[in-house]
Amino acid sequence: MAIRYETGSTYFPGYETAESVIEYLSAEEVARRSLKNRRELSLLETPSVMRVASILAERTRKPDIWIRSAITTLDRFSREVCDGDLEAALKAGQADPLTAELLNQKYLQMHQDLTSVQLAALILGPKLWWTFNGVEVPWVKQFTTVPRPHIANSKKGDFDPVVRLLMLSLVGTGLTFEELEKIKVKDSGSLDKDGKIVENAYSDPLVLQFETEEGPRITFLGEEAREALSHQLAIRNPKSEDSLFADAADFKRFMEHAATRAESIIETVNGVNSTLCKTVGDFFLEWGIPGRNFYKENGIERPED
Repeated sequence: MAIRYETGSTYFPGYETAESVIEYLSAEEVARRSLKNRRELSLLETPSVMRVASILAERTRKPDIWIRSAITTLDRFSREVCDGDLEAALKAGQADPLTAELLNQKYLQMHQDLTSVQLAALILGPKLWWTFNGVEVPWVKQFTTVPRPHIANSKKGDFDPVVRLLMLSLVGTGLTFEELEKIKVKDSGSLDKDGKIVENAYSDPLVLQFETEEGPRITFLGEEAREALSHQLAIRNPKSEDSLFADAADFKRFMEHAATRAESIIETVNGVNSTLCKTVGDFFLEWGIPGRNFYKENGIERPED
């Protein structure tokens, strides 16, 4: 399967921007490109890890982000609870799935000082790895943290919870309002060993499937958005064919409210953001990008770009 892969469009002040290049590559090559010059690249030599990266390459619209997120957290999981031997851990988990659950719990318990958002990101790679390699682990929340107060949870606030949900759902998913509107309850859930959606709107992590010109693709809903969605689902109790994020009749109204809110926020911070960006840009123009002299100063041959 050839996968559309785009590179070269990153902009950095003071440096030439390469033209965007679109290639059609194998899933394995996309995985290697996504981890190029990173320590985790060597993990792809492990077949079970390459399987995770390959499925993400095939199923996500922006594979680089999700491959890096999954493999870097899996690398940490390997070092912290598997003694660096993922294959041995996988063999034990395949023999007894309870072993997989216990390793996941141990991993999370080592980081109880983190927020729910951080913990959710931390366990993403291990859950995908177990699942894609035939070990059934529960896609449910495995940790508890103290909830953070939010204006949307206050009766005195004017921030509608559904509007907050829509705005949060755009963060990190790469989705647009129009795509959110088309996603139904049946398009949300966990994944099976082949990366196919298994309907369960209360899954954690929560996968969303949406249509593109190249066929159905998936993304992962952020933890704050997932928690907000779970609360709204309990109130609405929608059916499988219903819109996931809001009742179809009300979605446009909520979307317009969210868009207006977003514009207001952007206008409010625009001046601060412009000043900050200019200051950072001026700094790097004078001093260069971070690490530019690392290889030279340490007598190390620079890897190929």
